[in-house]
Amino acid sequence: MNYVFYDLETTGRNSTWDQIIQVAAILTDDKFNVIDKFEERCRLKKGLVPYPEALIINKTSVEILKNVNLSHYELTKKIETTFKKWSPAIFVGYNSINFDEEFVRKTFFKTLFEPYLTQFNGNKRVDVIGMTRASKFYFPDCLKVGINEKGNQVFKLDVLTELNNIFHNAHDAMGDVDATIEIAKILQKNSNKVWNAGLKNNNKIDVDNFLIQNNIVCMDEYLFGKFNVHAVTYICKNQFNYPQCFDLLHDPLDYIDMSIKDLKIKMKQKPKLIKEIKNNKNPILLDSSVIDKMPVYQSIGMEVLIHRAEIIKQSSDFKNKIQTILFEEYETKQMTKSQIDIMPEESIYSGGFPDNHEKSKMINFHNADWEERFYIANQFKDERYKYFAHLLIYEEMPHVLPKSDYENIHKIIANQILSTDNEKWNTIPKAYHELDNLREEYERQGNDEKLLFLEDWDYFLQDLEKQYQ
Repeated sequence: MNYVFYDLETTGRNSTWDQIIQVAAILTDDKFNVIDKFEERCRLKKGLVPYPEALIINKTSVEILKNVNLSHYELTKKIETTFKKWSPAIFVGYNSINFDEEFVRKTFFKTLFEPYLTQFNGNKRVDVIGMTRASKFYFPDCLKVGINEKGNQVFKLDVLTELNNIFHNAHDAMGDVDATIEIAKILQKNSNKVWNAGLKNNNKIDVDNFLIQNNIVCMDEYLFGKFNVHAVTYICKNQFNYPQCFDLLHDPLDYIDMSIKDLKIKMKQKPKLIKEIKNNKNPILLDSSVIDKMPVYQSIGMEVLIHRAEIIKQSSDFKNKIQTILFEEYETKQMTKSQIDIMPEESIYSGGFPDNHEKSKMINFHNADWEERFYIANQFKDERYKYFAHLLIYEEMPHVLPKSDYENIHKIIANQILSTDNEKWNTIPKAYHELDNLREEYERQGNDEKLLFLEDWDYFLQDLEKQYQ
């Protein structure tokens, strides 16, 4: 199966409110031979306030964004068209599951395309950063990684490329894609067991099957900069359909006859009794053949671990108690959940899927001219899609909107970006504050180049503020 290695540069880290400004992707075969390439930039969306530091990191000036012909919507259409043309494939990135994938998914959602393109129609997705962490643990000599002042391993892409003699134009989308391919080559060669595990566990069904077929599964977790491994056995799923597993570090005989009340207390104590596996996040799962690389579990002994896993497997009552506890915790959280209205941009995971009528209107919308798109926009039954359609027209062809619709959207954006509250999105006051802090830092450093960069963005914010005041 072919690979699509891709990377994004964005105006910030919030996939709900920030935007893609650069994309690069390389289609390769399973031997990493290049078949095709794709790279584009786009302008800022109307009324979007970027984070100055993010633009410094990805070297994006006001001048660059002003001289780009593509709008954000046009870029999104090109991404969607290219990814469809290259499908079916395995979509690969570096920290892509938590970052790039979320940006692509939410961008498609807000521009009325299929959000789950990289998972549907035979497509799969994997994340090289998870493979890299696991590879370094199980096969320490497979590649070099950094070490920070706390003694923790550092897996930043630019650190890995420097230590492993890989040429890397860092924080440029195509540069990061090239670097990710080189890291992937190293992992496939020097840590083939982990590489294959990453490719195999790329969707919920494969992960679930692996857990059912193997009484003992070796999983990893990365929390607060530290990597840990655990030998576990499957118990049940929670309300989010995530597998819950018993950590075989513990003796199940100490727990299986406990009451639900006592189990609740134990489940909150450390080391954790139950480990959760996010089966949609490309977890690296290995079988018991790597136990000898896990000192704590190796000292317990394979025979004991097998016995513990078998006890859990046969303890239906214990599994039911765990499931009951998880259900009760979920119900409690739902009751105490904030009642603040979810905004359309935030509703991808809570607002339901579009029905066939809505899907049909989305296709019609993209195929129509802009005048007709306004009439199609008003045919959406779901208010979210109607709002997104009007917003796209506002951004691309504002004169098509009736005056009242234009003013309504303009006012919504103005209220958002001029707000003096600590909003979830970036605002002009927050951006000014960030500029002031960065200016102070660069003045101390005597960095005239970056000070000039900040001056340009200061003028940009002033102009934006005038447009929406």
